[in-house]
Amino acid sequence: MAERIIKAVEDYLYLPVSAGSQEKKLEIFLEGDGGSGEKLFELMIPVDESGAEEYAYDYFAELPTAAFRGGTLRLCGDLPQAFLEEVKSCGKEPAKAAGARPAIHFTAGTGWTNDPNGLIYADGVYHFYFQYNPFNTSWNNMSWGHAVSRDLLHWEQQDTVLFPDGSGTMFSGCAIAGGKGMAGLPEEALLYYYTAAGGTNEWSKGVDFTQKIAYSTDGGRTLTKLSQPCLGTVCRENRDPKVFWHEESRAYVMVLWLKEDIFGIFRSTDGMHWEQSDELRLEGAWECPDLFYLRSEEGEGCWFFWAADGFCYPGEFDGYRFRVHGVKRHAYRNKLPYAAQTYSGVQDRVISIPWLRMENDGRLFTGTYGIPVELSCKREEDGFILIQKPVRELMECAERLEPGSVTDEKGQIFYQASGERKALVVRVTAGEDGLRNLAWEINGSRVEYDPLEGQFVVDGNRCPVKSGCKELELIVDDRILEVFFDGGVQLGTFLLQEPKLMFGTSAAGTETYVLYEVPGCA
Repeated sequence: MAERIIKAVEDYLYLPVSAGSQEKKLEIFLEGDGGSGEKLFELMIPVDESGAEEYAYDYFAELPTAAFRGGTLRLCGDLPQAFLEEVKSCGKEPAKAAGARPAIHFTAGTGWTNDPNGLIYADGVYHFYFQYNPFNTSWNNMSWGHAVSRDLLHWEQQDTVLFPDGSGTMFSGCAIAGGKGMAGLPEEALLYYYTAAGGTNEWSKGVDFTQKIAYSTDGGRTLTKLSQPCLGTVCRENRDPKVFWHEESRAYVMVLWLKEDIFGIFRSTDGMHWEQSDELRLEGAWECPDLFYLRSEEGEGCWFFWAADGFCYPGEFDGYRFRVHGVKRHAYRNKLPYAAQTYSGVQDRVISIPWLRMENDGRLFTGTYGIPVELSCKREEDGFILIQKPVRELMECAERLEPGSVTDEKGQIFYQASGERKALVVRVTAGEDGLRNLAWEINGSRVEYDPLEGQFVVDGNRCPVKSGCKELELIVDDRILEVFFDGGVQLGTFLLQEPKLMFGTSAAGTETYVLYEVPGCA
């Protein structure tokens, strides 16, 4: 058992990460006067066990320790002593050079990311929390990372706010602005509901999944956990609470995945004590539920119950029960987007962001997120459908390219980015005879659209989409291609071969192209 004592005179520990190596358990204790003290962290860390003269690592993972300033930390585990000697206690270190990564799709600086969590708009800031493993590029140590933005496109990563503890690892959840007395917390508090996934780390062995609350009184920068669950175990792995205020029935509502394709609806008047009001089975759906009300351009409205795969069910909700009207809808044309969540605290629109399930491609981060979209609905013959459009901030940040700068004398388009990181928006509008078969070279990939057959093809992989489209909007960023068909009646998200930004057409036609650049973070 290796051990090291560190005096917590600075606000952070930095742990060396040998990404992809065998993981070993690291425990960190706050020492007391009588010896072994309070256990603070239990983390699985990939370590270099080569025994080489210099310890090999890929990056340092940041662990906030300001709350323990002045104390003595004991780090121990079945770890190479060389790993412990590389751990450093210091102040905030500047972010390293970003390298190749998306310009306007959020990625963590390093580590693994998955489900969006705790999306809330407060005091002019969009907060984006997310499932995070800072300590490797693969899934483990489920924590909550944090980023902020004022335009939903340019993000600044903040300190990680929730780490695994004796109640489990930190699974998905949501955020809501607290009202006076809600859960007995200050009026200005932001509340975060999350699943404590008992039994998913050794520290919580034998503990059930429960729903718990954390809160912030500093605008979401740091979170404090309440010790007791607000909702006990209903089913063994029940998880992913999404909470909102339902004005008509004057109560808070929580939707929760229970098991298989079964979800529960719970109500509370104080945010702390919950009673189940409904249980529903939604064929094919599971985990990461959401429930929201959308309006059409004609002013009609419809409730939608949402599940992780982008399956959404139009229906009615009275504050107690949800009843499906119509058929299951598919928000996405393929399985790359997952576990989307809508924002709390936004009054004039419904904004959603999904996780994109990208595999690690050799870089020191895994996973990214879809472009934020504004949701609305539209009535068709068989009921309401979902409409998704990029948030309006996208075009507010975009700079239109002059046609002469990207079009040759034959009408063909060629664009290649230079300089700082940026994304590309391409709007394609049909001529009088509609769109013909289209083909493009985008970031090293061959991309085609067949409007007659309703097929979208990327590097030979075919995806059924809407036929006869009159307009397409393409967003190209690093290896991500998002395509909005006919004003957002369908959305397809695809992976490209290379992170370079390049777009070219193979032949000129009667369709119209308009290209825009969107700058990334400085």
